[in-house]
Amino acid sequence: EDPHIITGQISTVTYLMYYILNPLLAKYWDTLIFKI
Repeated sequence: EDPHIITGQISTVTYLMYYILNPLLAKYWDTLIFKI
């Protein structure tokens, strides 16, 4: 197994997850802040 392929896949998934979750987390934090 080539470790470079696995590392590349992990970094790609992390990159995508960051861009998918970042707006959701921002919305979530906004609701938390406004509730206080």
